[in-house]
Order: sequence, then structure tokens, then C-alpha cells
Amino acid sequence: MSEIDLMLDEENELTFQLSIEGSRPATASCRLLLNNENMSLVFEADRRDNDEVSVILPPLTHILKEGMYDMTLEVIIDDKYFQPLTLQGNFEKSVKVMAEAKVTTKRKKATPKVSLVNVKSKPRPARRQRVAENKKPTKQTRRRNTVSDSDILNIIKAISSKK
Repeated sequence: MSEIDLMLDEENELTFQLSIEGSRPATASCRLLLNNENMSLVFEADRRDNDEVSVILPPLTHILKEGMYDMTLEVIIDDKYFQPLTLQGNFEKSVKVMAEAKVTTKRKKATPKVSLVNVKSKPRPARRQRVAENKKPTKQTRRRNTVSDSDILNIIKAISSKK
């Protein structure tokens, strides 16, 4: 039994040389039988010149899986049945290359930063001091608590020079 490679997803044309010998002329019909454990497919053959027989197998991806299948050429002459040729058909898918764009972004998400700041609070003055502080300031205390623009500029210069 010979082996032949065939494409599962493309059309295949098989051509056979067929010679019929006999005492009287008769019409012969030919077909190709493709067998599997689960099913059998039959393809009719077309007769050509020079005793050639041609069978066209359509794409069979929707019916068969990749693998080996038994193939038999059958010839029927009048009421007689012949199997002059048996083959093993190795059906494979043709090579196809597919590419797909896959976009991935690896941007760092802005994560909030949290830090702990210790704030030193002034100790709370005793009750007597609080009462004294709530009184109206006098002219002298107002002058001591007043900060001029030049004082503020000097403070800013001092702070910026430390950095």
C-alpha cells in the first residue's frame, strides 16, 4: 500500500492511469472511496484522454481531522466491481502564519504618597494664663505683637539661606 500526502484545507487533484482489458467494450465508472473508522466518503472520478482518471478532492477541514485515511480506487464495469488500487492518504493542514497585535501598556500609575508629619503643639497654658490672655491687649502689648513687613522679609531670607 503506497502513501500519498494531501492538503486538508486545499483542493487536491489526483490523477490515475487506468487500463481496462477485456473481450468486449464496456463503459467504466470510477470513484475514490475515502475510509475512516467513523465514516466513508465517495468522490466521483472524471475520465480523461489517454486512459487517465481524475478525482478532485475539495477542502475537507470541516469534515476530517489531520491524519491517515485509507483510500481505494473503485472501478465498476457493467455489473462487476474492481479495486485496482489502495492508498494511504496523509491529510495535513497547510502552514499558515497569523499575527495579531497585542498592545500592553506599562505605565506607572500615580500612587499617592503618604507621610507622617509630627507636629509639636505648644503646651496648653494654665487657666490663669488663659484668662489673662483673653483680656484686651494694651498699647504696649500691641506694639510687641506687631510684625512689620521688613521683619517678614528678614525671616524669609533667613529660612531660604538655610536650605
